[in-house]
Amino acid sequence: MARTLLALLLCAAMAGPSLAQPAAPLFTFRAGFWGNLHHFLYVLGRARNGAPDRTRAAVVKAPLDVEGLESRPDTERAAWEAAISFYATSLSKQDAVFDATLVRTTRTLAAASDSSDLSGLGLDSALVDVLTRAAPVYRAVWWRRHSRANVERRDELSVQLHAHGARAVARLTALYGTQWPEQPRTVDLSAYANWAGAYSTDGGLIVMSSTDPSGSGPTGLESLLHEATHQWDEQVIARLEAIGRKQGRPVPGALSHALIFFTSGEIVKEIVPKHVPYGETAGIWNRGGNAVMKPLLELHWRPYLRGTTTFDEAIAAIIGSR
Repeated sequence: MARTLLALLLCAAMAGPSLAQPAAPLFTFRAGFWGNLHHFLYVLGRARNGAPDRTRAAVVKAPLDVEGLESRPDTERAAWEAAISFYATSLSKQDAVFDATLVRTTRTLAAASDSSDLSGLGLDSALVDVLTRAAPVYRAVWWRRHSRANVERRDELSVQLHAHGARAVARLTALYGTQWPEQPRTVDLSAYANWAGAYSTDGGLIVMSSTDPSGSGPTGLESLLHEATHQWDEQVIARLEAIGRKQGRPVPGALSHALIFFTSGEIVKEIVPKHVPYGETAGIWNRGGNAVMKPLLELHWRPYLRGTTTFDEAIAAIIGSR
C-alpha cells in the first residue's frame, strides 16, 4: 500500500506542472517609440488643421501637452514645428482607419524597433527626414511620460484580461461564430491614437491610446473586444450580406459597427454587472445610423444574446425591419 501511495504521489507531482500551465495570452501589448511619435504628430497635425474631431476627449488635450518644450534649443523647437506642419499638410489630412497609404505607414512604424534606422523601411523619404529630425525632441520632452502612460495602461488592461479575458473572448467568438487566432492579437499602445481613442484596421493593426480616460477599467476591456471584433469585419459583413440576399434586401450600412458596439458592451456587462457600455457613456446611440439601429438591436439582437433565437434569425429580423 505504501508503494502504491508513493507511486500515486509521484504521478501527481509529475502531472502538476503540465496541468498548471497558463493558457496562451489573448493579447500582447507593444508600445514603440516610432509609433508613439507618429500618432502624436498625426493628432497634432489634425489639431493644426482645425479638423472637426480635434475636440474629442481622446485628443483635445494633445496640443496642450507641451511641458518641457520651451526649454529646448531653438533648433529642436524648429524641428518640432516643422514636423507638425509636415503632418498637417500630408498625413493628418488622411483617415487613420480607412486611408490605405496611412495605414501601411502606421503598421511599418508601429512594428519598427526603437533603434531602427527608418531609411531602410520603405517609407517616404520626406517622412523619414521629418521623423528623424523630430525624434530627439520627442525623446527629450515627451517620451518618458508617454512611455509611463503606456506602461500604466498596459498594466490596467492586463488586470482586466487576467480577471475576465478568457470568459469574454469565449463569449465573443461563440456569438459571432468566429475563431480566435492561435497567436495573440497585438495591441499597439500610444499616448495618442486618433479621435476615438482606439482603432483597428486591416492587417491586424489595433491601436489604443494610453492617455484617453475612457480606455481604463472594464471599458478598456470592452475596447479590446470591440477592436478585436473589427479584425473579423470582412467575414462578418459577408455573413450579413448573405442573409440580406436571402431576403432580397440590402444590409443597413450602420449595422455591422452597431453590432460591435452593442455586443462588446453587453459581454462586459454580463461579466461586470455594474459596467455601463461605452455606447451609452459616449452617446454613440444618439448619433447617425446608430440611433436607428439601437431599437432594432434591443428588439431582435438581444434575444440572440439571451439564447432564444439564432444569429441568422436575429439579423434577418433586423434587415427585414428596415
